[in-house]
Amino acid sequence: MNTDRKAEVYALFDALGIEYSVAEHPPMFSQADNEKHRVNIGAVIFKNLFLRNADKSRYYLLALPLTKRADLAKLREILGESRLSFGGEDALLEKLNIRPGSVSFLNIIGKPDTDVTFLIDKEICGSERFGVHPNDNTATIIFVPQEIPKILDHFGAKYWFVEV
Repeated sequence: MNTDRKAEVYALFDALGIEYSVAEHPPMFSQADNEKHRVNIGAVIFKNLFLRNADKSRYYLLALPLTKRADLAKLREILGESRLSFGGEDALLEKLNIRPGSVSFLNIIGKPDTDVTFLIDKEICGSERFGVHPNDNTATIIFVPQEIPKILDHFGAKYWFVEV
């Protein structure tokens, strides 16, 4: 990814009046990378799971704390889906214009017409600050969770806060 992806995120935050800080770090593709580099940003780090239903007619992006395990059975029930599985790299590129390693609800900035539904774990609401990649896995943008709706509403995105 190039820095233009990050610049788009920072420009949107500035335009929406969202306060943020940025931590630059080596590229991180996984939880293992995060543990290896141990970037202390003073915020809860979130991971993202790109999911799809059985017939590939609906796609979801689930954001949850890095250390939390997703209860996909519970999520299926919440969504009324018979089955959920991970979406593939091709679908990720098509739906969110991003490659693995930089996935977050901020991907809507590069793909505002997406039909992906964003699911954010309600646990985030109890966080003082949290961090996600700004469409580039060489940085983490840190801000308050109360700003999430402002970002997603700006693009008319479908989203839910869920307990999983």
